Amino acid sequence: MSGRFTRWVLWMVSLVFFLVQVSSPCLADCAVDPGVSLAITKLGWTLDPKTGSLQLEAEVQNVSDWDVVDPGIAVSLLDSSGREFDSWVFRSSLKRIRPKEKARISRTFKIPSIPGTIKVMPYQGSAGT
Repeated sequence: MSGRFTRWVLWMVSLVFFLVQVSSPCLADCAVDPGVSLAITKLGWTLDPKTGSLQLEAEVQNVSDWDVVDPGIAVSLLDSSGREFDSWVFRSSLKRIRPKEKARISRTFKIPSIPGTIKVMPYQGSAGT
């Protein structure tokens, strides 16, 4: 009986170590590219095809270790062939956000035609991230 019990205990310990090794990448924080300081954490839009009105709601978060100046988003409209036909940059009302802070962006604007794709990217200062 003690031989079986010992094997059972060793098997259980091995199983626990295996599960910890397999699950640890799943439980880790998401890796952040050191060149990226702003991430889009929420995004939604409503399009009225009759009026061409596009309402955009977004939230960006500072994922760096330093302050982000003029956080915002860049929006590009692409046709069905993937060619860009219009673009804008929208800023948050906050001029600076500290590490881990978030900023909201909300805009309603007219678009010239119905896009095939809407591309949204984080944008800060005078350049995108």
